[in-house]
Amino acid sequence: QAVPQPGSRGKEPIPQLKSKMSEGTGTCQSFNGGKGWGFIDMGGQTIFVHAQDCEVGKQPKVGDILTFTLEPRKNNPEQMQARNVLGCTAPRETASGGTFAGPIDGTGAHTGTVKNFGIKGYGFITMEDGNEIFFNVTDCVGSKPKAGDTVKFDIGQSTIKPGMSQARNVTGGSEPIESAGGGKG
Repeated sequence: QAVPQPGSRGKEPIPQLKSKMSEGTGTCQSFNGGKGWGFIDMGGQTIFVHAQDCEVGKQPKVGDILTFTLEPRKNNPEQMQARNVLGCTAPRETASGGTFAGPIDGTGAHTGTVKNFGIKGYGFITMEDGNEIFFNVTDCVGSKPKAGDTVKFDIGQSTIKPGMSQARNVTGGSEPIESAGGGKG
């Protein structure tokens, strides 16, 4: 549908912009669980897929019918990438070849939402009272979080900065600990 250009009196229509993201359905044609990425065939178009964009604790296997949101890849906008991927039937593999069953529901005394967590292995949790607390991947148990994950944790003293607190025994992360960055995507 065309929208008249301001000042053109409706004579020169401008095509309306399509949304950046659209829905897609396709078949997994390949997936390397150790590396955490693969490709989906969507009617002859090849779509990149990364494990971090799949259901928690799962990854696609060849032949899976997947539904997803499409968006241009950040490092190659001409190629599309699948996000919010559903329909994965294989358990998530870790870099060491094991499987990732998903987050551990821990017993931490505190609950919060991960504000950020970088590839260098540290980040901040926004606690229920609104304050933020630092944590390191070495404080994570069973999995590591990504931004937006709800986690449970205990609070202990920082070993690096005396007098400062740090989250300990962090559980509830939705990513395997071994995948500390370096993947494609």
